[in-house]
Amino acid sequence: MNVLIIYAHPNPKSFNHAVLEQVQKGLQEANHNVTTIDLYQEHFDPILTFDEEHRRRDLKIDPEMERYRVLVKKADHYIFIYPVWWNGFPAILKGFFDRVFVAGFAYVYEGLMPKGLLTGKSAWAIYSMDTPGWFDRLIRRDVEWKIVSKYILQFCGVRSVKRMMLAGVKGSSANKREGWLDFVYQQARQLRN
Repeated sequence: MNVLIIYAHPNPKSFNHAVLEQVQKGLQEANHNVTTIDLYQEHFDPILTFDEEHRRRDLKIDPEMERYRVLVKKADHYIFIYPVWWNGFPAILKGFFDRVFVAGFAYVYEGLMPKGLLTGKSAWAIYSMDTPGWFDRLIRRDVEWKIVSKYILQFCGVRSVKRMMLAGVKGSSANKREGWLDFVYQQARQLRN
């Protein structure tokens, strides 16, 4: 299976990076074809520009985003790895969605109704947060998860979307973090389309 990892954390020594390494290891051992986009390492420019030369309707053919569109189209499965900051994912990942998952490529409108074009694909979001899981579910109502799963991926036609929320990282023990790393490794090894 062609797996595309979209990774968004600026610190190569972070817990998120350890998650990335475990996911990559598990996928490679399961003989998946893996491509990783490290948005910070690639210095991805998340800023949309609209002017006389850059029109919204032309985003689907933006030559600067061509490589990313090819990788997104070719992938059977997406894995997003990122932290939750201020109730959402990092701005660089938002910019990736803004610039790559665009009208005419990831979705179209048929009349007034949207139609996703990334059908037949699946996704897995792995995200960390310092907030305890109970607080996220009861108080914030999983807002970050709803945005990624429903309002972006499912909107674009990706119907099978699962998550792994690593909540309470700040107060977690070394043993707890090791357990999470082993779990993501095992899940990556067992990934099936």
